[in-house]
Amino acid sequence: MPEIEIIDKPKLKGFIRNIMELSFTSIMWVFWLYLFLPILTVVLWLTGIRIFYIEVIEDAGYRELINLWGKVGWSIIVVFLILRLWGFYNYWRFGKRERRKRFPSNTYHKLAEYFQIPLEQIPTLQSSKEVVWPMKDNPEKDVAKWMARINREK
Repeated sequence: MPEIEIIDKPKLKGFIRNIMELSFTSIMWVFWLYLFLPILTVVLWLTGIRIFYIEVIEDAGYRELINLWGKVGWSIIVVFLILRLWGFYNYWRFGKRERRKRFPSNTYHKLAEYFQIPLEQIPTLQSSKEVVWPMKDNPEKDVAKWMARINREK
């Protein structure tokens, strides 16, 4: 079998080819390192367990944690009591008085009168998924005829 001769002349490669080769090589190295992330995760996890054991169990760090929970617990209780007292004050001050103004709901008659359409078409319009209304500049001002024509086209 004949010997293969490898000719290496970097001067013959262009700038774009050098950039492409460098980019491809970098991407492949990053991918290769990405494959080792699970091993790195296990090592860091085990290290974290060891550090946790030293800090919390051996150095009695759990006492500080219990102390911190006590301080945070009291803070939560104080905030809860302040908000609860504020609610009681508002109930005492305003009681069950309703200060919001209620507007009467529009009836079918008012809607039919306002939009100038027959009363029978209101429930149909309210239950339809999409309503296309004619523009004001439309020469067909009669909405009822326009609705009938649209319904016939469907």
